[in-house]
Amino acid sequence: MNAWKIVSAASLVVFAGCGESQPEPVIPGDVLLIVIDTLRADILSSYGYPKPTSPNLDALAADGIRFDEVLTQAPNTATSHATLFTGLTPWTHRVANLTSLEMGTAGLPPAFTTIAERFQARDYRTAAFTDGGPLGHAWNLMQGFDHLEGKFEGVEAKVDQLLQWLDGDGADDKQSNFMFLHTYQVHEPYLPPLELAAKFNSNPGYDGPVLDSERRARELRDSGDEKEPNGKILYEHKASFTPEDVQYLFDLYTAELAYTDAQLGRLFDALKAAGRFDGMTIMVTSDHGEEFGEHGEFGHIQLHRETLRVPLIIRFPKELGGPWESYRGTVVKERVSQVDVHATLVELVGATWEVDAGRSFFADMREGSFVERTSYSETTEGIYGAKAQWGYMRSQRAVRHGEWAMVENEAGGTRVRELGLAGSPVVPMRAGSPALVKESTPGGVDGDKSKLPFLQTLSGRVNRHLSDAEALRMELLAGQSTSFSARVDGENRSELEALGYLEGEPSKVEEEK
Repeated sequence: MNAWKIVSAASLVVFAGCGESQPEPVIPGDVLLIVIDTLRADILSSYGYPKPTSPNLDALAADGIRFDEVLTQAPNTATSHATLFTGLTPWTHRVANLTSLEMGTAGLPPAFTTIAERFQARDYRTAAFTDGGPLGHAWNLMQGFDHLEGKFEGVEAKVDQLLQWLDGDGADDKQSNFMFLHTYQVHEPYLPPLELAAKFNSNPGYDGPVLDSERRARELRDSGDEKEPNGKILYEHKASFTPEDVQYLFDLYTAELAYTDAQLGRLFDALKAAGRFDGMTIMVTSDHGEEFGEHGEFGHIQLHRETLRVPLIIRFPKELGGPWESYRGTVVKERVSQVDVHATLVELVGATWEVDAGRSFFADMREGSFVERTSYSETTEGIYGAKAQWGYMRSQRAVRHGEWAMVENEAGGTRVRELGLAGSPVVPMRAGSPALVKESTPGGVDGDKSKLPFLQTLSGRVNRHLSDAEALRMELLAGQSTSFSARVDGENRSELEALGYLEGEPSKVEEEK
């Protein structure tokens, strides 16, 4: 057992294989973690969207706990899932979406313990059903899963695979299951079933460039060619988008959620018919959101609220009792973070989380009130080389503390820091709220200079966070490999191309020394 696994197991009372009885999980029974990739919170009906995009998820929220303000720690799949699985912030685990097809990936060092390994150590069967991409083998994020199906196939196939597994090898009533279901169904390109696209289309008379791109993407997908259309094909005319173009694009995105929700409803119905649903803990969240021009970009590369605010719904087993029962059907308004989801899963399985990143929701539920967290987010791509090596470099950091939000971008020798309000309402298709004060180096200060001390204070918090995260990495990986890199095979490459992840492809990953 490596040093990190020993450290992380110290507070578990005993760890699997130590020869002593293990503590019981806080909530016994099966656990299902569902991640709907690229899903921003504000398009769910239960989060205020006016169209009926998510009736099944809304029903789950009504019977559980809905967290209104959940911020993820990174705006991309590999980095965010690494935080979800390890409970460590990006600057500690250093996993990045970037890949070189020749040199490999910036993946998860095997020394870190994943949540699947924690469930495995508690004698749970562990199974993952993912849409691949950065959740393929090349990033090493799936260590600890006994069973893995990880091809890029869509939500319907993932639901079928999970149910088939439960009906087969997974259906052992003497052993609980930890199941992870992941789908890119709402990820670009947005190609929902035509009937749902029509249902959620706000402008049936629309005949602009996004419609032409959508038609071409559907033809490519349905041509019988093994390659999927590039994920960014619907954005190809973004430089000249009108509000009508953006609205049509956004309607396709919401229709994808409606389709995903219907498939999850099918899953829930099947679990009910099998007598499994009532005794199961179900968590539904996302790794990051999506931006539709609110801050000048499309997709998920910036650290604004549209890309960081994700849904989180937790439905505990029926007739559970205890403090969590009193929270059934409630909405938690206080800000929490994605690292808190990991800490909660760790406690759920009968352990405690000693790393200073994340706080179990059970602690707040036992105390009867939630503590609002300071939330940090960052990108990790800038760690691995300069623009000459990668073709581009993104180094971004952000913090939400109290009523304030600060976003810091560094590229090409220029650093820009912006201060805004953390809780500013986000309305789709509306330009993002302007910064209260903006500081550029080199450059100067624009906006309300009286707010500059708040910006500087938050920037200092970010710097301390990064320093602490780096120190924790060195402590946890002392004397062990600090890197993981694997080659991307042909199938994984096709998945990455379909997700739009190979544009600006880097040439080399520099391993840490």
